[in-house]
Amino acid sequence: MKNFRSVEVNILGKNYRYRVNEPEEVINKILDEIKSEVEDYAKKIGEEKIDYILLLMLLNEKLNTIKTRQEIKDLIAKFSKLLNTTLNYFPEDQETKEEDKPVSWERK
Repeated sequence: MKNFRSVEVNILGKNYRYRVNEPEEVINKILDEIKSEVEDYAKKIGEEKIDYILLLMLLNEKLNTIKTRQEIKDLIAKFSKLLNTTLNYFPEDQETKEEDKPVSWERK
């Protein structure tokens, strides 16, 4: 069983408490970034819109996650195509050994 601990962050005068099991240095870095980003948005659109700000940040993070996943898929496809093209380049009079067959990348 993982050890959970309580962390708290104060953003714009509101305390938020969570139970986490990630390393403290990771959590602190994330919370510091969130706090800083929220405070920057608050200066632009107003502190009273904290819910709007947090939702905007969540939407931005989800968008970045989707884009990153697609970029990774594209890179894997490009690398697989390049690798398979390279591995498929054999003289026609040679028999392909099992270990020389093209590689297939599968997500399980």
